[in-house]
Amino acid sequence: MEILNIVSVIIQIILFITVIIVVMTLIKYVKMLMVKVDVLEDDFSKFKARVEPMIDDTRTLIQKLNKISDKVDDSYKYVASMIEKVKDTVDDVIDFKDRIIRKAEPPIFDTISAFAAIVKGVKTFSDTMHRNKPVRKSYIHEDDNLLFDDNGDAEFELERQYDDINKELNEVRKKLEEMKKV
Repeated sequence: MEILNIVSVIIQIILFITVIIVVMTLIKYVKMLMVKVDVLEDDFSKFKARVEPMIDDTRTLIQKLNKISDKVDDSYKYVASMIEKVKDTVDDVIDFKDRIIRKAEPPIFDTISAFAAIVKGVKTFSDTMHRNKPVRKSYIHEDDNLLFDDNGDAEFELERQYDDINKELNEVRKKLEEMKKV
């Protein structure tokens, strides 16, 4: 028993020494770990010092981008409202033009019809007068210094007026056709 006691004490001493060696080794590793943590902390501080200005610049950039996007949104809303107003104005102008055409066409056509009837009446009257006109004998005038010849002046003047009226009617008809196309 005594031997067992001695062996037990020796084992305890060996275990004690082993525990002391393990603790010393652990302390050494902890010191090495602490050194590495300090180095890592220094590196992190340096990294933080470099990153902070970049983060501040990024915040400033984001604020500027937000302001720009707000201005773009406002501008877009303004442009969209202007386009809507222009569209409404164009629609109003087209409606106004259509109303004018609807209101102006009947009186214009009535006027043209009346004008055409007058022209036809004048032409018919002229043709009737021309057919019913007695044949005139031509008299030789002794006075050769006359400026105007009495033969056919009235008829020539009437035909010229008739041609002028036809030209005006053709111009009116062309303008009306152009208005119908619009």
